[in-house]
Amino acid sequence: MATVRYIECSTVAELITGPMKDEVAVVDVRDEDFYGGHVKGAINLDSFQFSDDAAVDSLIDKQLAGKGRVVVHCMLSQQRGPRCANRLAARLQERGLAQPAVLVMAGGFQKFARLYGSNPDLVELDN
Repeated sequence: MATVRYIECSTVAELITGPMKDEVAVVDVRDEDFYGGHVKGAINLDSFQFSDDAAVDSLIDKQLAGKGRVVVHCMLSQQRGPRCANRLAARLQERGLAQPAVLVMAGGFQKFARLYGSNPDLVELDN
């Protein structure tokens, strides 16, 4: 079975603004609360869609191709985020794909926004 590791918000911030930013994808699995604010450049695929192989395969093929890492999170990254990250990692494994590495952002968007909410390079706030 695929296992995922946690990554700190500070490391995510460094990754998405650093020289290797094109090799990292952030997947936010929240539903309508995504539009209240999210990690800049995040892909939104709500957690309900992770039960559908076709939706996960589309994410892998269209948005994660060529990425070395994918960071998955929800609001707190206690339930939805880790569950979806494990599902994504398992689907990658089922398809025989070694990359991207799947990580869960510790503390979720709530922690990320608390740390970086005033930084427009890191957080997009929708009005």
